[in-house]
Amino acid sequence: MAEEAASILKLSDVVIAACTLLGPILAVQAQKWVEGFREKRDRRFNIFRTLMATRATNLTAAHVEAINAVPIDFYGDKPIIDAWEEYFEHLTKSADTGALWGQRRIDLFTKLLAAIGQRVGYAFSAAQMNRIYFPNAHGRMEEDAEAIRTGMAALFKGDFNLPLAIKSVPVDPTTAELQATLNKKMNAAYADDGSFRVTILPQ
Repeated sequence: MAEEAASILKLSDVVIAACTLLGPILAVQAQKWVEGFREKRDRRFNIFRTLMATRATNLTAAHVEAINAVPIDFYGDKPIIDAWEEYFEHLTKSADTGALWGQRRIDLFTKLLAAIGQRVGYAFSAAQMNRIYFPNAHGRMEEDAEAIRTGMAALFKGDFNLPLAIKSVPVDPTTAELQATLNKKMNAAYADDGSFRVTILPQ
């Protein structure tokens, strides 16, 4: 009986020692797992937030960066990856970029956005995601910026010349009078046939 009690005591000592040693290690590993989970969750939420915030300006750097981050931060999530691949295929493989292409792009983007939103806890409807505030002034600013960009690029490449039209030149009255006198003397110095009049004076 005493031997059995001693063996149980030794076993409990081993368990206590093991817990004492492994406790901090397990706690650190658990903390790392929690931090990794939070970082992944935050990255996914940031992608969704960026795509929602820039859905009216899909050519901005932030929007493009978020689209390209989807297959990284949602790796292995089949519904989202499938929706992303379909959207990516449409963006990169379609030659036509007319009205039908644009509407198809919006439909595929909304599908991708809905899948991501559901994963991060936002169940927006398609109508809610398509409700976008985009002031007309912003549209005009983007059009002007694009016109300036393409115009400057054409100018630097030599494909475009700046039209110049001199409407008026400030003239000083004294300078104008001297110029007129000079013009009269120049006209008097040339014959009608354009030859220069030379007078030879006797010595």
